[in-house]
Amino acid sequence: MDTSFVSFVAALDPLVLMLATGALVILMLHASAAKLGDRDLFMQHLAAYGVPDAALGAMTWALPLAELVAALGLMTPWRALAAGLCAALLATYAAAMAWQLAHGRRPDCGCGGEPLPLSWALVARNVVLLGLAGLAALPSGDRAITAGDIAAVVAGWLLLTLLYAAFNQVLRQAAHLDHLHRQSHQPHQTLSSRSST
Repeated sequence: MDTSFVSFVAALDPLVLMLATGALVILMLHASAAKLGDRDLFMQHLAAYGVPDAALGAMTWALPLAELVAALGLMTPWRALAAGLCAALLATYAAAMAWQLAHGRRPDCGCGGEPLPLSWALVARNVVLLGLAGLAALPSGDRAITAGDIAAVVAGWLLLTLLYAAFNQVLRQAAHLDHLHRQSHQPHQTLSSRSST
């Protein structure tokens, strides 16, 4: 293998680590704030996922607090453990979404912000985020971080945040168009059923 390529990748390790870790911090802080900011709505989301009534109260606190702990932990020497917690949360959410979709149900994902029905694209999104958690768990390289690196990382965080928001917005628009399409066909189906009787 080309040693220059190996050196290039090694030199980027701290940069990639900062980018992945920071993106996860932003994600987990946003998720936690959205859930804690409207616990009643979050409880409705959990109920739609089939969480038993007896566990709803505890879960409305446990999940957002776990996200908050993960976000804060990523900024400490226990970063690898916090990344593991992020991965566990993301995997749990992906599994819960996949279970609902496999059984023909599409409740709101509970991702925060405007309503967003479940889709396999959201499951895939969480799988990609699991990769970020894996990167955030890796040890940091020895290369010194420069001011240019910090500027690149901040720009990267902003870009990833915009891409994440744009991705969710595209899914919302697609779900809205699908809903309108279904509604436009309902009158035709009703007329057809009446004419056949």
